[in-house]
Amino acid sequence: MVKLIIDKLSLLKDASIDIIKKYQSDSGAYLASPHFAVYNYSWFRDGAFIAEAMSASGENECALNFHNWATRVILEREEKISSLIKRQKQGETIANDEHLHCRFTLDGKESSEAWTNLQLDGFGSWIFSLDKFLERGNTLPPSTFRAVETLIAYLATFWQIPSFDWWEENFGHQHVASLGSMVAGLSRASHWPEISSASQTLATKTACDIMLHIRSRGLIDGHLAKWIDGEGLDASLVALIAPFALFDASDEIALSTINAVSQTLGRLGTFRHLEDEYFGGGRWPLLSCFLGLALVSMKQIDQATEILTWVGSLANEKCELPEQLPEDLQRPHMRAEWIARWGEPAVPLLWSHAMFLSLYYAIRED
Repeated sequence: MVKLIIDKLSLLKDASIDIIKKYQSDSGAYLASPHFAVYNYSWFRDGAFIAEAMSASGENECALNFHNWATRVILEREEKISSLIKRQKQGETIANDEHLHCRFTLDGKESSEAWTNLQLDGFGSWIFSLDKFLERGNTLPPSTFRAVETLIAYLATFWQIPSFDWWEENFGHQHVASLGSMVAGLSRASHWPEISSASQTLATKTACDIMLHIRSRGLIDGHLAKWIDGEGLDASLVALIAPFALFDASDEIALSTINAVSQTLGRLGTFRHLEDEYFGGGRWPLLSCFLGLALVSMKQIDQATEILTWVGSLANEKCELPEQLPEDLQRPHMRAEWIARWGEPAVPLLWSHAMFLSLYYAIRED
């Protein structure tokens, strides 16, 4: 039955690959969404998950092109990163926007528009995606390992500072999903023979320190909390279970987190969090895919396949997947306000297609 369903969804699988390749710039950057002006940029977060999905699909050249773009973005800012680290150690105050930005133009420049740029998760997620790329037998140029060493020093210096979360909201906290994203990258890079022993040691120590921080202060009622010493819940937390695998699927923390997100935020259509007002606070298909990946890790293939089938049913006549759904909103009165501000929500969203692909191949390969 699972194989039959997967076969029926192969059309959307092929279309998703085509859409991602269509909106990859010649520079290697992935356009987050082509028809939504605010998303006409490339994010490290989205790009990391998109590149991972394309690599899982066998589209390794596409993934490598993004990795090369991201490498250039970091190396062009080596001096800036060194200066930031030095200033932090000297006790200087660093403004949020002085940090590495989270999104860039397709040619790798910072946007002049005001944005919530202090986000650290994308850099950890990118390193994670690089390791998955290497696991599949691919190679990376020496420049990429140099860029990662630069990021290891940067993340080791700044992981404890407050930042914006995955959703570019709620500044002033240490967000557990962001912390977990850094652990996912640092812990994997710590085993790379291509980086110096000093960088390996720093990556290992930092990952261990962050993980201890999460386990000691990032839980509420047995499940992962939205931020350190907080009580909230956020669907992004599921990433720590899959694909990051920071918690084994049999771990009580993992089980409690999956149950809490499924029951409180939804499984077939998952809210980001209960306070969401963005375009009315709709359900995000890509977050349901994260739940599906977690269910695959728990060998609950039928439930994961149900999620994949549901997400597949959301594609429009062009086989495009949306960022979020327009119905069953948490704050319906806010939808018109956001549309007036930014236009209709993003369709297609490349990250949605990427998570569909990741779940598709995770189920097929199980």
